[in-house]
Amino acid sequence: MLEATKLIVAVKNIETPDERHAFEHASLDVVNLPGITIARTVYQPGWKWSTDVKPVVGTEACQAAHTGYIISGRLHARMDDGREYDFGPGDAHVVSAGHDAWVEGDEPCVVLDLAFTGRALAGHVGRCPCGVEFRVASDDQVAQLVVAIREHARSSHGHELTTQQVLAEVMA
Repeated sequence: MLEATKLIVAVKNIETPDERHAFEHASLDVVNLPGITIARTVYQPGWKWSTDVKPVVGTEACQAAHTGYIISGRLHARMDDGREYDFGPGDAHVVSAGHDAWVEGDEPCVVLDLAFTGRALAGHVGRCPCGVEFRVASDDQVAQLVVAIREHARSSHGHELTTQQVLAEVMA
């Protein structure tokens, strides 16, 4: 959270993002604001994490936690424990690390992902060299934080970060 004594106004338009990435079946636009990073991802019909992302990052499941909102389209998620969930327009959601996900139907799925980055929040924060921050709430989630940062750096920028490099940033 931002400090209550600071008056801050920051405005960025997602149509002119700080970062823009295009993939075969998805596109990603990112804006960084004080205390939060907002990413709009457009997943095309046929997109599936285990098909499109797993070969790049090399993990069995997505190791990033997501807090987001579905603008349009439909998404399906299968957790590592076998539970499955459907998301559609208007659904706000929190999905922990350890899942596969894919687009359901013939319509692109547009998702806003939120990553709270304010230092006043509890937990650990780590940052990709590009500046995108990741956060976990407790010490027992640091390993997931490291995997998420390494996955982001590899898939978004082609950077190979070591666990030691990421831990040095997280523990700083």
